[in-house]
Amino acid sequence: MRVLERSKHRRMGASYVKVWRAFLSVMVMMGLSACDATAPPPATAMAQGQPFPPLVLEGLNGERASIADFAGRLVILNVWATWCPPCRKELPSLQRLSDTLDPARFVVIGLSVDDEDHVVREYLIDKGVRFTNYLDREGKVVEPALEISVFPDTFFIAPDGTILGRIVGERDWDAAEVPPALEAAWRGEAQALGRIGRLQ
Repeated sequence: MRVLERSKHRRMGASYVKVWRAFLSVMVMMGLSACDATAPPPATAMAQGQPFPPLVLEGLNGERASIADFAGRLVILNVWATWCPPCRKELPSLQRLSDTLDPARFVVIGLSVDDEDHVVREYLIDKGVRFTNYLDREGKVVEPALEISVFPDTFFIAPDGTILGRIVGERDWDAAEVPPALEAAWRGEAQALGRIGRLQ
């Protein structure tokens, strides 16, 4: 009987170990998905047509700016980080998009959630990214205010400061459909942004 009981306990112990290992594997995969273009979109209370939060952004050289400073132009706000591979992959194409847009009607700006400004500055210089970037150290401002859980996260803000939509995850900003979609959004056709990606 004792031998049988020991064998039974060993089998039960082995089963617990397998379940525990499976649980840990799931938790690791969930952690890895935090910077993945295929991760599920965050729940959002920032509905289309609502005012974009009045954030004050800190520049890499210490200057400050508000989204309101860009009033009159359609703002493409990309929230990213140097430690996020999808973010790094899409930034060069976002720069090329910025180069093609009419600066009187559109502006591309970046907002990094890195800790160190010099890391961001050096990375942007190395990759030839010239559009204006700001810094929110550790995401202490934008993550609660903008409900961000996945990077990159791109917001489209109308010339009047209202939210046109957001696209979660990496995009190819060189795609042919992007400029026409932005032009249509400028004319008030916000649904056209859905040609770029799934709007939130």
